[in-house]
Formats: sequence, structure tokens, C-alpha cells
Amino acid sequence: MATPETLSSRIVSWVIGLGLGVLFGVMGTAVSQSTWTVVSGFSLPVGLIVALPAVLLLLVGLRLVLRTRTTAIVAAFGIVVTIFLLSQPSAGGSILVPGNALGVVWTFAPTVIALLVLAWPRFGKN
Repeated sequence: MATPETLSSRIVSWVIGLGLGVLFGVMGTAVSQSTWTVVSGFSLPVGLIVALPAVLLLLVGLRLVLRTRTTAIVAAFGIVVTIFLLSQPSAGGSILVPGNALGVVWTFAPTVIALLVLAWPRFGKN
């Protein structure tokens, strides 16, 4: 029989989840435009190949380890809001997430991943 969670442990898990979401959003944004030229004319999007599975694994891990979806929801919120904020033009006019194919995928794919992971039913004993 598992012990019930206290309010303080829930709040700590939410803060950690939010921090991880922001961290993954920042790091994913930083690498999302990274490519590796394999053959002339074809670039492999290594940034997205690393960042999108990282988002998936973070959210799936939170869903598997914790009893409720709340921490995963908070982490997904941190990821999505961070990507949104970093997608805005800065005061100097620079943009971290341009409107190219990689930028569009990075803008929308984490949201789709989060929706799928959070909507997935929990199987087994609760």
C-alpha cells in the first residue's frame, strides 16, 4: 500500500516539473535549428532528432513515475510557454525560432506530443 502524497510533496513535484519543462523548452529551442549535412542538398535535422524525443521521454517518464497527470501537465505547460516566449522577436529584432520548416515543427510538435502523452490512458493498477 502506497503512502498518500502530502501537499508539500505535490508542490515540490510541480515546481520541479515546471523547471524541467522550462529547461527542455530552452535547450530544445537552442538546438532546434541544428542540422548536419549528409549529402549535398540534404541536411539531417539533428536538433529536432534530439529535442523531440527528449520532450517525449520527459513527459512519458513523468506519467509513468507519478500517479497523477498534474506534474506532466505542468512540465508540458513549461515547455509550450517557453517555446512561445522564445519564438517572439526580441527587442533587438533577433528571432530564436525562425519561420522555416524546422521552426514550425519545433513550435507545434511538442504541443502535439504533450497532448498525446497527457491524453493517453493509464493502464494497470492505480
